[in-house]
Amino acid sequence: MAGKLRPSRRTPQPSRGPYADHDPAKRLEEACQGEVWDDSQTDGGAVGGWIGWFGFECGHAWEPWPWASANPDGFPDYAFSRYRRSLKWTSDGRMLLLWAELEGGPKGEQAEVLLECKEFLRLAATENQASGFLSHQEFIPPVPSETPSAYQKKVTQLRQWIGEGELFQANLSHAFRGPAPPQPRLFYQQIREHQPTEMSALLELDSDHTLMSWSPERFLSVNGNQLATFPIKGTAPRSDVEQIDQRFQQALATSSKERAELAMIVDMARHDLGRLAPPGGVSVLNEGEVKSFSTLHHRVAQVRAEWDSSQGLAALMRATFPPASVTGAPKVRALQAIVELEQEARGPYCGCFGYWLPGQPRGDFSVLIRTAMLSQNKISLRVGAGIVWDSQPELEWAETLLKAQYLIRGCDAAAR
Repeated sequence: MAGKLRPSRRTPQPSRGPYADHDPAKRLEEACQGEVWDDSQTDGGAVGGWIGWFGFECGHAWEPWPWASANPDGFPDYAFSRYRRSLKWTSDGRMLLLWAELEGGPKGEQAEVLLECKEFLRLAATENQASGFLSHQEFIPPVPSETPSAYQKKVTQLRQWIGEGELFQANLSHAFRGPAPPQPRLFYQQIREHQPTEMSALLELDSDHTLMSWSPERFLSVNGNQLATFPIKGTAPRSDVEQIDQRFQQALATSSKERAELAMIVDMARHDLGRLAPPGGVSVLNEGEVKSFSTLHHRVAQVRAEWDSSQGLAALMRATFPPASVTGAPKVRALQAIVELEQEARGPYCGCFGYWLPGQPRGDFSVLIRTAMLSQNKISLRVGAGIVWDSQPELEWAETLLKAQYLIRGCDAAAR
């Protein structure tokens, strides 16, 4: 199930924009209507389910803001597929084949079971034999498609709008582009070894469209009637010298600017989840703690909520999407500013990727940052920064370059 969104003919509000002509989350709900996925017998591992992404522009189904020109990478606005079988690697090194069957329906015939086991063993052998690295000569790192002065001019414009009281914060991004690496699976694995994150994902949509993400940010975790979101705001570099690295962490933890940025996003997350929760059903468990990754430190918060899961996935996305941390405050005005300044659809970037198990339900979605798209023999990715009144244009540009370092340093480390 993949699709493109189009503007509806609904009359837009002044300076905003028309909604999309359909609701992609509603389409996913309709596709899996009546399904109940029970993963209680799989030792805590999901049996696959519906896996895919909602791109950033899917937000047009739920929020009115102007449409940007199409993303040149040619990815659909959303794509989900049902996976009845999956492989799971356990902490003790075992690999399990998980297989979903209809409750009360006919069980797999012996021949089908043998075919599945044969394919399982083939995949296991392929995974165990996957080795080697792409050399530095085999991959030319992508470069910014925008000049530092052009990006910094946009930061200055945002600061002007913030100073005039139009908004408080907006996420401003720009693109990196370059030739695609050979062997995308090996490339993804190589970067992941240098940038191991909980929400990493690779999805080969077709022979010419591959999405690979090393995202550190969990957008939504759904477990029955429990919801949680983990917004990120605040960035500091890493250092190979432990004492300097600790100073970077401490500076990030105590920075009034970084704390204020995250506080605004936490308030937005509370508001978004509050659309679904009963009175008193939203709580902030953590207003922000420093977490370290291979090339940088981030501040991460945690907001939880109760909800009536019978409201469904469409209601969940309508209340929360696009993610607060990659839009700004207030959300719709920030979205307007993003389109006016970036002038290009973001595509999958800053959307969400994950799985959905209808029934209970269960789901887990990342924010698609630190994410690259491969198509037409090219690789592209976007990086952004949260802009507030006291942002310094040069430092914001430097922060975006820092966020792209995982890709470049990962290749360099493998080459060494």
